[in-house]
Parts: sequence; structure tokens; C-alpha cells
Amino acid sequence: MKRSGSCVQSSAALVPSTLQTISTIARLTSRRDIDPDRILAGSGITAAGLQDTTLMVTHAQELIVSANARALTSDDSLGLQIGNALRVSSFGLLGYAMLVSPTLLDALQCIFDFPVLFGSYFDVSLKVEGYAASITLDDYRYRPDLEIWNTDMCLAALWAVVCDVMADKISPDCVALRHGKTEHAAAYRQVFGCSTYFDRPESGLFFPAELLSSALPLADRFSYQVMRQQCAQLQRTWQNNSNLDVITKALRLISADPLKYNQLNNVASELFMSERTLRRRLDERGVKFQALLDQALCDKALEYLSRTALPVADIAEKLGYSETASFRHAFRRWTGQCPSEYRATPVEKSVVFAV
Repeated sequence: MKRSGSCVQSSAALVPSTLQTISTIARLTSRRDIDPDRILAGSGITAAGLQDTTLMVTHAQELIVSANARALTSDDSLGLQIGNALRVSSFGLLGYAMLVSPTLLDALQCIFDFPVLFGSYFDVSLKVEGYAASITLDDYRYRPDLEIWNTDMCLAALWAVVCDVMADKISPDCVALRHGKTEHAAAYRQVFGCSTYFDRPESGLFFPAELLSSALPLADRFSYQVMRQQCAQLQRTWQNNSNLDVITKALRLISADPLKYNQLNNVASELFMSERTLRRRLDERGVKFQALLDQALCDKALEYLSRTALPVADIAEKLGYSETASFRHAFRRWTGQCPSEYRATPVEKSVVFAV
């Protein structure tokens, strides 16, 4: 069984993204009569904000919304449904670049070259061995309790894009998953239309390599080159977003010394700005200082629980809690588990295989 309830990792979770995934989650859950405010709770995004097409968010905010959706629906197959709803048009400039790509290989290359625009939680790569090709996922650095959810979402989105650019509803040869068999195992065939294999060394989609050279129906080489240039420029813009730098610096300070930087004024002083300025810059990103503090403390708590034998009381003290009970309450709020339950949960181990 996999450890559950971890918080996002501070550096990776600050990758910028559009509202598309969050909007899709809100739309799909609204069909189940779930109030959008409950889905968005704690993310710093309002229901009205979903209509703001210029609003940028972070993976940290997406993860909060995903965790809310999973908890409120109790439906782990929703990750697959969300990914399948993210069609090529969901990715803006990147999606258009993929549509006008000369071949499927060129379309996939856009994803590899502009990962920030695709917004994946993984390192997505292509492998070709003889007649077989695979799109694989690696290097997941986010919430362990959402790894299966995000794996499902990413694989479903990738294959939805493949079908869209080829203008053909095709199925991969098979789907491989690192995790063990889940209760929603039957949902994989519904989405992908093929066999699914669990407990594999890596997660990925396997298909005939000859598809990579397939000419795409909307191919236009001139538009393809223009769109690639625009994608490169947009990715640089997102990566250089100064507001995200402030959040990153604040998180690093809190993580380095939770006792010293658990107050907004101390962080602001270290960053050579007023409390008002720091609060405003965080508000512009839809992020509250308390959320950053919780995230950093949760990460540190998980590190202590996973890598040391320190008593829970000592961990609570290191994180600035005067009472162990307060730390236990906070940890349950962050992860859904008490510290002793998390520490006792064994880490999942994968089984080597060959497809």
C-alpha cells in the first residue's frame, strides 16, 4: 500500500499553469451536484475566478483542488475522467501546435519540448524499441496520496491528445501502471479500450511505433513552426514569472527554519519588503501565507516521520508546536491521517516486468 496524505513538494508545486484543469474538475464535479466552493476550498481560487481566462495558478493549487474532488466524490476513477476531458484544445497554443504538426512524433515532441505548457506532474518521455513505442511517465515529485490520480489523469490526457491530433478514436496496445490493481481497475478499459497491467516498473502507454510517422490531417508546416516559436516564448514568460519567485523564496525560508519564519513579518523582512507588499504579492497569486506555512510544515513533518525515528513529540517541537496534540490535529488536517498512522504505513514496492 502506498503512503497517503502527503503534502506537495515546495519547489515542483510552484510550476505555473492555466485554470484549465481546475475548471475541468469543477465542471465534472458540478454534474454530481457538488458546490464549486467546496471543490475550490483552500486553493485561493473562487468560483467567480474560474471565469477569468487570464488567471494563472500553480500545481500546488491544482493539487488542493484534486484532493478536494477526490475526498468529496470518493471516486478514484475521476482522475481518468478529468484527463479524458482534457482534449487537445484544452492546451491553448500548445494544443494548436500539436494539431498542425506534420506527424504524430512532431506533435508529441511539442509536449517534450514545452512541458510547462502541458502542465504534467511527470517527466513525459518517448521510448521506441523495434516495432513498439511507449509514452512513459517518470520523476513524480508531488503528493504521494495523489500519485495514482495524477498518473491516471496524465495518461488519459496524453491519449486523448493522440486521438485528437490523429482525428481517430484509436486504442493503445496496452496501458502499464506502476501501482497495484485499484478498485477502479475496470475504468481503464472504458477510457483506453485495451488491457491494463499493474505493478509494472513504469507507467506508460504502449502502441505501434509506425504510428509515430503518421501524417496528421491538419498538418501545416508553416503554422507549426510559428506556433512552436510562440510556445517557446510563452514557456519562457511563465518560467520567469516574478510572483512565483517570491513564493519560492518564502517557502524555502519557512522550510529551512520553521521556528523563525512561521510569521509573515519575519519572512517579509528577510525578503526586504513590507508585510503589506508580501501579502499583496501572495494575494495576486491566490495564495495565503498560512497555506505556504502549512505546506512547508507538512513537508518537514513527512520528512521527519519517514526518515527519522524521532518521537512525535520531538517532531512537534521542532516544527514550533507547543503541544503535541496541536501538531497531531494539524497533521490530520493536512493528510487525513495521524502521525503514527502515516509512519506505520509501508511504502509500496513495484514488481519488475516486461511487456
